[in-house]
Amino acid sequence: METFADSSLSQNQTVISEQEDEGSIFKGCIAKIKFHNATNNFAVLLVEPGENVTLRSEPSANAITLVGEMPSTVTEGSQIIARGKWATHKIFGRQFKAYSIIPTLPTSEEAIIQYLGSGIIKGFGEKLAQRVVKHLGPETLNILDNNMQRLKEVPGIGKKKLAEIAASWSRQKTFRETTIFLQEHQIPVSLAQRIFKNYGDKTIETIAHNPYLLARDIRGIGFLTADRIALSFDISPNSPFRIQAALNHVLSEAQDDGHVFLPEARLIEKTQTLLKIADTELISKEVSECVLRYQLISHDGNIYLPIMDRAEELLAKELASRLQPGYKLSQNIASSIIDQACDSVLTFHNQQQQKIIHLSEEQKSAVSLAATSPILVITGGPGCGKTTVVKTISQLFRRAGLTVKLTAPTGRASQRMSEVCDMDASTIHRLLKYDPFDHSFVHNSSNPLETDAVIVDETSMIDLPLAVSLMSALPSGCRIVFVGDADQLPSVGPGVVLSDFLAINKIPRVSLTQLFRRDELSSITSIAHQINHGEIPMIPEPNGATKTDTYFLPCETPASGAQLIERLVVDQIPKKFGFTRQDIMVLSPMNNGELGIVALNQRLQSKLVPAQQELPHIKCGNIEFRLGDCVIQRANNYQLGGSGVFNGEQGIIKGIDTVRQELRVTLWDGRDVIYSSENIFQLDLAYAITIHRSQGSEVPTVVLALHDTHNILLERQLLYTAITRAKKLLIIVGTRKAIATATQRIRSRKRYSNLVNRTLELLK
Repeated sequence: METFADSSLSQNQTVISEQEDEGSIFKGCIAKIKFHNATNNFAVLLVEPGENVTLRSEPSANAITLVGEMPSTVTEGSQIIARGKWATHKIFGRQFKAYSIIPTLPTSEEAIIQYLGSGIIKGFGEKLAQRVVKHLGPETLNILDNNMQRLKEVPGIGKKKLAEIAASWSRQKTFRETTIFLQEHQIPVSLAQRIFKNYGDKTIETIAHNPYLLARDIRGIGFLTADRIALSFDISPNSPFRIQAALNHVLSEAQDDGHVFLPEARLIEKTQTLLKIADTELISKEVSECVLRYQLISHDGNIYLPIMDRAEELLAKELASRLQPGYKLSQNIASSIIDQACDSVLTFHNQQQQKIIHLSEEQKSAVSLAATSPILVITGGPGCGKTTVVKTISQLFRRAGLTVKLTAPTGRASQRMSEVCDMDASTIHRLLKYDPFDHSFVHNSSNPLETDAVIVDETSMIDLPLAVSLMSALPSGCRIVFVGDADQLPSVGPGVVLSDFLAINKIPRVSLTQLFRRDELSSITSIAHQINHGEIPMIPEPNGATKTDTYFLPCETPASGAQLIERLVVDQIPKKFGFTRQDIMVLSPMNNGELGIVALNQRLQSKLVPAQQELPHIKCGNIEFRLGDCVIQRANNYQLGGSGVFNGEQGIIKGIDTVRQELRVTLWDGRDVIYSSENIFQLDLAYAITIHRSQGSEVPTVVLALHDTHNILLERQLLYTAITRAKKLLIIVGTRKAIATATQRIRSRKRYSNLVNRTLELLK
């Protein structure tokens, strides 16, 4: 039976008050497992309080409710020690919320029989457990630990049965000891089980020797967690293990900043800062040692993680092979078909309006090159005809009998391609079919896509790993057309793929510069181009007479700006312009501060989806998720929703189950996705989002917070990207000084990438 609640149901209620401290200890016997999520081990248990309590056929009135992560070795009848805190549930009363549940061994004969007969030890059934305990008495478990051979004294236990019991008992004992060991170091059950699965009976030995292996081998454990564990083992701060792990951590962090590699001097400097080690020679020595062992790769003093070096090398080879003179396309396109496509009239339908479009010379050049080139890059700003070119090229390929794939990094961008070209389009991840079990794409160099041509939109968002995956999956002779805006922010991930493509002079490219929308009422496009040319735009303030689609609303302080944004979104824009909440995107450059997305989300949520204690809600960190909340995915998750949910995809919370700690989210594309407690942390509120996260999206209305307090992040690419998200209405709330600073500052941080040089070297 589905237990999700909607706005008409209020049976489920999260904890509303918490009492006592985090250090409470509870001992008891599990009387009943009311709920268990095998994915994340979250469980709701009825527990009889006391030490060595005997399991009853029915829980007594004294049994308490305990919730938390349950080890796989725990069953009904298990004795446990739980650490956590007491809390009061509005419906279910007093509960114990455990952050640690450790099974302990029973000592009474009846409890031992229940434990052995529970099925946790292979080879034992209830009757055999009774015979063994009757023969060995209360010392049964000690005997299993120290003198397993005595089981032969019990009728019915031969060599085969003894071997089965001994193997199972040994593994359970090792797992129990390992779990206790790991929980003593504040490692939660879910991670403890993954660690044990990885290292087995060598877990304690492995971690005690080199805890930093956890950061390398176990998903969910990073350097800082491993470092905390390591220091509790009194491992020297100058340990080679520590320095090696830190080098990997610094390079991984560099990827998050967009770098493919770091120069050795910068790597050493950042590692020294992280470790607070005075002697840089120690770090330099470990860099050399890691390079000798191929744990790190060095090219002329540039240090790569092996996976990044391999990705850059492979992409360079893919590009070079397709740019070689004489590269043969799978199928030639007759010049008559190309001419027909260039001279044809395109019709675009927008609501009740119809547009008739003739291609410009720039656009015709792009169409001709797409027909004859293995690789083509098309760039241009808003209003310069990229959409028209994409539609024309897709029609050209189909008229020529080519099979065509349309793709983009985000779901919304691929949806726009599909609507414009009147054919299917998909995200790159879905096109390549990610396999969550192998953590790889189904389509690759060994199993290429079945297509003659691929058109890729929003190329500025593609990072190095995704680019090499896409290029590797292209069959021989396949055409690929990259379309994007080179002036937008670069990808969130490592690399500057579009910029690097444009820097490789052997790659054909067309830059669309002719602006087609000047005759329209829209000023958004004109302002975007002004900013792109370094011209500070004079955006009007509303005065009751000026009719435009772009307004500036001044605010002196961040607090007054936040209040103004609240009024705009909640009341004024819907009333004056008729846009719904889903039509409005609030953007900010920053996470923190009164005009950052964290505070704006809390403010807008309190007005749009106010807290109601009688309705279900789930707390995750500092966020309280409520029915009707607009949420956004913060990481790629390939196992959610059948075909995966990707970074930046948005949805609405339509159901909440507080017992299972689950959310039901209806995504923008109509899919219903269940978020368990294991995945909820990947969600964030989406009433306001950062400009970086808005890439690939277009909405009718953008409300942009741009204030002097954002000064550290203000730059031209950021402002340009924010403005080009708006289709019909743009309102900037902030200061004119902030607009001027962002317009005039060209401060796109350098990203370390060597794709251009590696490709050109191969082409020589």
